[in-house]
Amino acid sequence: MTESQLNAFRSEFDPQTMAESLRADGSAQNKAKNFAVLKTSDFLVYTRGQGRVCVLNNKSKQALIAAFTCREELEKWPFERTEVEEMPFTALEKLVEQGAKLDGIVIDPFGKALHLTRGHLTDIEQTLRAATPRRELKMRATLDYPIGLPIAVRELCESHNEVYRVWLLEARGDNDTKDHKLFVVDFDGKPEDLFPHLAKAVRLYLRQGEQVEMLKADLALLRIAEQASRPIYEKA
Repeated sequence: MTESQLNAFRSEFDPQTMAESLRADGSAQNKAKNFAVLKTSDFLVYTRGQGRVCVLNNKSKQALIAAFTCREELEKWPFERTEVEEMPFTALEKLVEQGAKLDGIVIDPFGKALHLTRGHLTDIEQTLRAATPRRELKMRATLDYPIGLPIAVRELCESHNEVYRVWLLEARGDNDTKDHKLFVVDFDGKPEDLFPHLAKAVRLYLRQGEQVEMLKADLALLRIAEQASRPIYEKA
C-alpha cells in the first residue's frame, strides 16, 4: 500500500465502539448488529508474500493473525516491518479455517485489543445466523447519498456476474434509535463472498461513523425493495 492509502485507511469496525455497545445492550440482536459490521469490514495486516500473514502468540501460546483498524494502530507493531495489505475480515476468517497452525485473529493487539479465537469466530457466525430470520426492519426509499455511490456500486457489480440488482434504502430495526443505510442485493452465492467487496467499494461515499447493513434478498425482501424504490444497479 502507498503512504497516502495507509494514511487514509480507517476500518469501519472499532473494537472500543463494539465493547461499549455490548456493555449497554447485550441482547442477541445488538450482538448481531455489531458482528455484521465486523464481518463486512477491512483491516490492515503485515504480510510476507504468497498469502502469508504475520501472527502473534498470546499467553496461551495460540497463534493469532494480527489485524489493525488504522495506521496509528499499525505503527505500534514492534517487530520487523514487512509489506502491508488491506484484507476483508472474511478473508482473515478463511485463513484461520484453512490453517491448522492458526488459532484466530487479534484486532489492534497493542491498543484496545479484541481477541477472536476459533471458538469466538464460531459464536459470531452462529449469532448472525440465529438473528437474521427474526430481525424486523422498516424500510423506505432514500436519496441521501453522494452521486458517486451508485457509480461505484455499478462498477463493482459489472465485475460480479452473479449480481442482478442492488437497492439502497433507509432502514430501522425495532430497537434502533435512528435510520441506517441498507443495501438489499439480489444475487447468487454467499454474502461473505460479495459483501466485503461491496463494503470496500462504497466506503468512501459514507459519512464518518455511518452505519451500513447488507442483506441478501429473499422473496420477501425483494417485494419490499421493489415497492419502496428503484434499484441503484440492475444487470443489463
